[in-house]
Amino acid sequence: MLETIVLVVLLLVAPMMWQHLRYLRIRRDSAQDRQRLLHSADAFHVIVFFKLGNADKVIDTVRRFVQQILTNSKARLIYAGQAAFNVSAKQLGDSDWDGLLMFEYPSHTDYQKRIADGHFHEARQCFADSYIHGMRRDRQKNLAVPQFLLRQRIRDIVSGRWRVEPLQMSPVFATFPEHASWRTGETRLRAINTINNQGLVVYSLVKRGNREQQSDLELFGRNMASRMAALSHGPLHMGRSVALEGFARFDQVLVIHYPSANYFADLLSSKLFQGVIGKNLLGDSLTVYTIPITNRL
Repeated sequence: MLETIVLVVLLLVAPMMWQHLRYLRIRRDSAQDRQRLLHSADAFHVIVFFKLGNADKVIDTVRRFVQQILTNSKARLIYAGQAAFNVSAKQLGDSDWDGLLMFEYPSHTDYQKRIADGHFHEARQCFADSYIHGMRRDRQKNLAVPQFLLRQRIRDIVSGRWRVEPLQMSPVFATFPEHASWRTGETRLRAINTINNQGLVVYSLVKRGNREQQSDLELFGRNMASRMAALSHGPLHMGRSVALEGFARFDQVLVIHYPSANYFADLLSSKLFQGVIGKNLLGDSLTVYTIPITNRL
């Protein structure tokens, strides 16, 4: 009986451990994300959206900013990304950020102390413009993401939906005027794929919509969950939004990893994506599509 129990436990635990290790490798290698799985419950995350000056180079400028932050605080660099394109939030107006960074501070209080001593504001002079937003990362929910995707994959296989349907291009994507901004995004994604073809990380500050909008978004999310489970990508960070400056207010921060910029360009022009993007699924959102440059710093 004991041997049977041990065997059952191993059969349950082994796939779960394998799934966590697999997604940890993807996080480190493809997404270049340095988040520790078991961070402190007090940890506070800060996202810096930045705009470069005309003569500034991305890597050099970002490296200089990061060095100043890490030298004068206990912050850890979690992620650095160069932007392909942005979808602006109504609350913030038109913005075309060149990239973003995410830091982890020991606590919100520690971050506020660093703001008070002036070093953070001094470092921001590296950029022509910047916007700062905070996140309370939900450690438990983020730990559960790989297991949720494993369960989704098993469910799809058992139900006979184990094949991933190829993306079909939307017949109206190339012609309808309202898709012009998305066509620009597709072009930029394919161009930036030549810089890094191993991953795309999408940062979104999300303000939830009404009940109908949330219902449509959940349906789209379920369709995407099956693709994510089969193709080994998905959420890296989920957390509560914390406003740090200005008057914009969001409910949630979502950070999602995709296999490559080319993959998302195909998704962007597909029936799956364009079939729902015409609907207003959110109250408001700032979304920045980035390729990882963390390892180049």
